[in-house]
Amino acid sequence: MTDVNQPSDTSLLAHLEAILFSAAKPVPIALLGELFDCTTETVESLLEEYGAQLIEAKRGLRLKVSGVGAELVSASESSEYVSKIRQREDRLSQAAMETLAVIAFKQPVTKSEIEEVRGVNCEKVLKHLISRDLVMELGRKESIGRPVLYGTTDTFLRSVGIESVETLKQEVATDNSMTVAVEKNETVERIDAQENVETDESVE
Repeated sequence: MTDVNQPSDTSLLAHLEAILFSAAKPVPIALLGELFDCTTETVESLLEEYGAQLIEAKRGLRLKVSGVGAELVSASESSEYVSKIRQREDRLSQAAMETLAVIAFKQPVTKSEIEEVRGVNCEKVLKHLISRDLVMELGRKESIGRPVLYGTTDTFLRSVGIESVETLKQEVATDNSMTVAVEKNETVERIDAQENVETDESVE
């Protein structure tokens, strides 16, 4: 193993920052050692130096090192502003709520079937719902072109307090107001209320 004798190497610190920024979860120290081809001690020195730089420069990020690895988190001084943007991101637009209602009611359902109910293109909204882990791809329909089938996720079910898709469909089937709402291309109020999400026309 070729160790890095100078932890303060600017390019190495830049690579470390890029890795931590792009990672979706904490990066194990051992993995960083493999990536940089250096010892655990050197990685720890790099992390210590990088963490100190963030604090000294009064950046909006902080380095968090735990038993599972290293990660970047927002600085506590910025928590007020971070919470504001998260509140905005937590909102779903009217279009997203309507699309989610159709999927919940008709799943598994294709994009074209959703658009037939809503009467508008829903590609952008679908991508947004998938990114929010409310909708997922279930497979492909055995028909011409084999279009993708969409359905709700466990995250969505938890948000509305329902254990399974089967239970959701049973409740929808026995709740005439929910059925009518979807068929008329209206937002399902029960989903909107229990998920406690504000609608915002500016958010797709």
